[in-house]
Amino acid sequence: MKYFLGVDSGGTKIAVALRSGGGAVRVARVPGANLEVKGVPAVYALIKQGVDQLARGKKIELSGARFCLCGIDFPRDAEMVEPYFRQRLQRDFGYTGAMSFENDAFAALRAGTKARPGFIISLGTGFTMVLGVSSAAHGLLPGGKPSRLMGEIMTLARCKTPYDLLARLWACDFRKYAKPLPQELKFKFVPLFYKYYAKGDPLAVMIMGEYVERIARALSALKKFAGGEGTVVFSGSFFIKYPKESAFFRREILRRAGFRRARQVTLDREPVYGAVLP
Repeated sequence: MKYFLGVDSGGTKIAVALRSGGGAVRVARVPGANLEVKGVPAVYALIKQGVDQLARGKKIELSGARFCLCGIDFPRDAEMVEPYFRQRLQRDFGYTGAMSFENDAFAALRAGTKARPGFIISLGTGFTMVLGVSSAAHGLLPGGKPSRLMGEIMTLARCKTPYDLLARLWACDFRKYAKPLPQELKFKFVPLFYKYYAKGDPLAVMIMGEYVERIARALSALKKFAGGEGTVVFSGSFFIKYPKESAFFRREILRRAGFRRARQVTLDREPVYGAVLP
């Protein structure tokens, strides 16, 4: 039997899904890894570990593959990953067909929004906050064709498809504050920002207030660009791990950006197959 392989790979965990031709879905979860930190071979090895769990010693064939990976930030990242994955998928499963790659934030975006446009703010173990917008707001016309402006930008950026040109903004970077700390301290470090920002501590307000203002301005611009309010999706391990601590932070972003609808998403609880499987 052939299976479609769908993968949501974040810094905290990797969800591996196999869907049979009959529509049955099985999901395994293994430890996460960022491509930029661990490297392509390590990430593939973890994905293979998840597939092996699902295969239970049996040999399986693939009908297709889609990878939503933490660390796929620009078209060149996918171009770097694909040759290795293609070689290994052929070696391990005899698969030589099509495969797609995109950032894992867009898996959470699909899981968190049913109606477009949707906007995502993601904060995971990489300590980088990412602001993204769904492909519906990428300047696409009916039929998936880019607008003239988007076409010009794609030409300048040497991008082949609109999806290569991610409408993303690196809104804030916690790494310059947290990188010297051991991993176990990082998990104690981030909620302190949330806690003291909500209390109005001057240092917390100075640091996080700037981020809130920048993110809110960008969200407002993206909302106008998309032509509708849409839904903001909050995703990433540090929003999920500290939902109460980050509540004030999230509300402030929505208030300043003028949004009414938001959703916090984790693919540990959401149907992962709805995000990574076609």
